Amino acid sequence: MIEQSSSNTTRAEYVIGVDESGQVIEPEPFALVAVRCPREASERLAELLVEHKLAPWRAKSKTLAKRTTPAERDRRVADLIDSLTTESVSWSAAVGRSQESIHHKAAAVCVLAKKTITAADAPRGDSLILPDGAPSMYGENQSHLRKQAAQVFDCSFQSTFGGIYVTGLAKADLTYPEATAADYLAGYIRRAIAKRGETIATLPEPVIRFDPNWVEPEVPPVPYYNIQGVGGDYGAIEQTRIAAWIKGRHPDGAEFDASSQWENTVHMLESEQLQRYLFETIAL
Repeated sequence: MIEQSSSNTTRAEYVIGVDESGQVIEPEPFALVAVRCPREASERLAELLVEHKLAPWRAKSKTLAKRTTPAERDRRVADLIDSLTTESVSWSAAVGRSQESIHHKAAAVCVLAKKTITAADAPRGDSLILPDGAPSMYGENQSHLRKQAAQVFDCSFQSTFGGIYVTGLAKADLTYPEATAADYLAGYIRRAIAKRGETIATLPEPVIRFDPNWVEPEVPPVPYYNIQGVGGDYGAIEQTRIAAWIKGRHPDGAEFDASSQWENTVHMLESEQLQRYLFETIAL
């Protein structure tokens, strides 16, 4: 990652993928989810998405429903949630109404990210908060999110649990498994409330109620970080997003050369299961 103001570079040991589900202007149930995973376990998270037929890099909650039934999609996500209980992945979710302001949502992202970091089985390490969406998702260069982060993750917190970095990435839910998982969980939780009549009490323990009082007074924001570009030629956009995840980078540009470094990059993965999935499923 590159700090925007100083061009200093750093690496994070954890990625916190963030995504939401719910219409922006309608007063309907809304779910926001943060999923934290160590980079060294990101392959395992991707494996789980493959094992539960959630088609990482090819689909997300909304598009998977076109390939199967909504009930089957929710069954697969429920199985994923069960699987996460035995993995080094922590997650947290908040439910409320879609008409919450961007300031309140930014505060909620920080609260949920903090919960994933302070989970009992989550070791210390620097974390990158990676919301799905453009860098303006929470204000210009995530300004609202960075201001809340400066309060929630103060010097004392970071000295205890590790540094916090904020960025943004369009199509993060089709690039990083952490954001993919957040997308699926957010959709599942929103539908559980809106369609199946569930409540906080009947949903998994990491789900809490959205609280507008989470908003902290504004202070100078933490820096904004850009994820470095992956560089090179990997084929189509799907392959380039996957290469970016493998190398911990950002997909570059919008045009891609099919004479690529795709195969060599996939072979960097330790997981033979993921290698087979990528070679057999992602079209060249």
